[in-house]
Amino acid sequence: MSRLKLPKNPHTGLKIYCHKCKLDNPSCNHYDIQKYRVRIHISGTKNKKVTKVLKSRDYKDAVSEAILIEKELKANNYQKVKTTCSGNDYSIVDAVIRYNQYLSGNYEFAQHVKDVSKGHKDECIRFCTYFCNSFKGAKNIEITRIIDVTKNDVARFYLWANGHFGSEVSFNKCMGALKAFFKFLIDIEDINMKNPFESYTSKKKIKKNVETLTKDEFDSVISVIDTANPIVKLGGKGEKKNLYRFYLKDGFKLFLLTGGRREEVVELKWSDILTKIDGTKFFKIDNKKVNRQKDTDEYVKYLPINHDLFELLIKLGYNEKKTTNDFILYPDRKVKSITIMNDLSKAFTHYKKEAGITKSVSLKNLRKTYITWLRLAMGKDTRLLTSHGGEQVLIDHYIDSTILNAVEKAALNFKVYEV
Repeated sequence: MSRLKLPKNPHTGLKIYCHKCKLDNPSCNHYDIQKYRVRIHISGTKNKKVTKVLKSRDYKDAVSEAILIEKELKANNYQKVKTTCSGNDYSIVDAVIRYNQYLSGNYEFAQHVKDVSKGHKDECIRFCTYFCNSFKGAKNIEITRIIDVTKNDVARFYLWANGHFGSEVSFNKCMGALKAFFKFLIDIEDINMKNPFESYTSKKKIKKNVETLTKDEFDSVISVIDTANPIVKLGGKGEKKNLYRFYLKDGFKLFLLTGGRREEVVELKWSDILTKIDGTKFFKIDNKKVNRQKDTDEYVKYLPINHDLFELLIKLGYNEKKTTNDFILYPDRKVKSITIMNDLSKAFTHYKKEAGITKSVSLKNLRKTYITWLRLAMGKDTRLLTSHGGEQVLIDHYIDSTILNAVEKAALNFKVYEV
């Protein structure tokens, strides 16, 4: 371990202390057990002092720590402040490290380990890092105890977050993450303190109107593909691009009639279709969004094949291809799925404008249109098919009765634009 050093004119009262020799500024070589120690003179007395061994081995940080201790002592009439922490007395940065271990599953108390996705863990630690950064110029997070976080610290961070996050959702998520961080320290690490983020004013989410397309609007988009100019100018260099693709009509219809997300629709295969004994048909596919969030591959979702979707599949070659592993859309593809997704998105926006639709809608609004009509037919069961809040049901690799009934109901009774 490196030797501690003091400059020519060190901070008043700051010494190097050897725990073995019990001396200040010793000449020994017990470098591994030496620490900085500060001696603070008690005002109003002749020789009385308060001594405190410091945590930091960096001189500048030790000076900062000594100054904080002196301020604390003066505020308490030179009485040593007893810790109010009945559990672990962490610095701010150490508390965040501990939280990261907990979220990562690298935690010795197995009964408290939570199964969270890497994405969720990274997001929580990112918000905690923002909080740590907010102390810059105010407090040293390596030596300031977590129990010494004040309302002023929260206020400073609140103002920063209010200006940093553009959306109310991100702002509320950040503040909630800090509240959860301190809740972990209090409830699981047994630190005796009040949660400084327990009470704050969250931002009200402004509810936006859900834009959907009417049947006439959707039909106009499909129709204009054959007549509108497919050439558009890109960027500021005058580059031109042809947005027409032979699979646009079928692609847009698949989006509308399945209600799937981009990668779900583009990667649908004939082998994903399952048929029950009673003839009910549905797609069984990986729930990629949930699987990514939870870093697993065990979640699935079900897309009912109702009458109008089945008619489209017949047109696309169901009878000839139903036993194959081919993609349904653009089976002989020579490009990546992401390219097809982007081409569909750009083309929809272009042809929507060409159809004279002024609504602020894009390809994803076909999914919103589907879900809106599905809601009218399915009511509260809608979430079982869209995976909104229904992930616990979908975890099984088989079709349970709840999902099966929902699939059957949708396949038999649901039709986009016609309930």
